[in-house]
Amino acid sequence: MLNHKVKAVLFDLDGVLVDSKDTWFHVINDTRIYFGLKPISKAVMKKRFGAPIEEDSKALYNGKPVNEIKKFYNSDFRKRAKHVKLFPQSKIALKKLRNRKVKLGLISNSTTLIVSAVLRHFRLKKYFSAIVTMDDVKKGKPAPDMALKACRMLKVKPKNTILVGDTKNDMIAGKRAGCVTVGYKVKGYYKIKSLNEIEKFIYV
Repeated sequence: MLNHKVKAVLFDLDGVLVDSKDTWFHVINDTRIYFGLKPISKAVMKKRFGAPIEEDSKALYNGKPVNEIKKFYNSDFRKRAKHVKLFPQSKIALKKLRNRKVKLGLISNSTTLIVSAVLRHFRLKKYFSAIVTMDDVKKGKPAPDMALKACRMLKVKPKNTILVGDTKNDMIAGKRAGCVTVGYKVKGYYKIKSLNEIEKFIYV
């Protein structure tokens, strides 16, 4: 088990607390069409899920300006937001951790507008004392910037912080920051199949 007391947990949003894969599949293809490109398949999109927008620019949009991509994402996501679904265990897990006096943070490679819209819709914002998006750092995940900034905001050391994510980029970011990585259906320092398992890492 863990060598250090857990004082905070950082969550990724997409794929951990909410299921937004269908939404992003449509948004990405809408963006490609906007730039005069052909749509991609879900298999191709799956490999790109969770990547920073700078990488998306090169891999998906032939190097189009990040600001232009971001602007279209913000506009189009609102039209597609109805496809986003809240995972059943999300609120239960967040409530349990909050009741255990664990500080909670959210780190997402999405924009502030998109993250705020999702949190507001599902009434999740109240659980988080730190929210860090791509707009708040120079480099998104897999860089450690988001995790480190969230730790500073929560006034906790990375070694006392768990980072929960569902992609390789999440795990790399957490490791680089010095956090304990817990993979949600993906390999991290630890791996879980249910968000309810997070509570077993919390001890006094």
